Amino acid sequence: MGKRLNEPIVFVHGYAGGFWSFFSMIHKLKKRQFISNRIIITVSHKGTVKIRNKKITKDSGIQIIFRNGKQSVEQQGIWLGEIFSKLKADYGIKQLDIIAHSMGAVSALYMLTNLKTKNLPKIKKMVMLGAPFADVEPGADSARVENIQLSGEGVPLRQTNRYKLLKKGSKNLDDGIEVFNIIGDSDSGFSDGKVSISSAKALRYLLEDIGYYREKIVRNRKVNHRRLHEDNNIFKQIIDFLLN
Repeated sequence: MGKRLNEPIVFVHGYAGGFWSFFSMIHKLKKRQFISNRIIITVSHKGTVKIRNKKITKDSGIQIIFRNGKQSVEQQGIWLGEIFSKLKADYGIKQLDIIAHSMGAVSALYMLTNLKTKNLPKIKKMVMLGAPFADVEPGADSARVENIQLSGEGVPLRQTNRYKLLKKGSKNLDDGIEVFNIIGDSDSGFSDGKVSISSAKALRYLLEDIGYYREKIVRNRKVNHRRLHEDNNIFKQIIDFLLN
């Protein structure tokens, strides 16, 4: 039997994502017995939350699926807050980890920094995959990657109102939270094909006051934005982070 985790993992997909977004990673986690079961939580277009496979344990994999994956970061953040509060109140989940891709990572961070939700489980560890923290339109499926310019200290030279809110609200994060920021580089130093390296690296400045921040740039032409949660080498690094 493989070593299991001591808290559930919540998976948050990116812009226009869905059931298949984290299918490969969750399958690997179950096969290697890091998690015992998959819990599916769907959010309807109107925000109605439905939880399937209702036995949630300390080693469950909880997959959140937005039926409208093109809602704003702010709206997704509100829905995530409702879900996390429900996990604590109805299922007794006191602590959990998060793995989030792209826009989903921005929405999760918005929830933790800017919502006045007191009854959330403690977030122990967060894995961010290809997240556009400094983009004007996080997740928008455009042909052009937003070119974010950073100062020598890693601060965006032009900051969106959302980014400023994330920075201001960062004081609300638990000092003990651990964050692993995985950034894709599939086109020789600029982006993963959808999100610029600089936009993803802008997370460092947002979290400069937390206890632990780790950053990894994955340079591989075959591992583009959509494949960050499917690559075996990235999977191994995530497992090492969660278990240690």
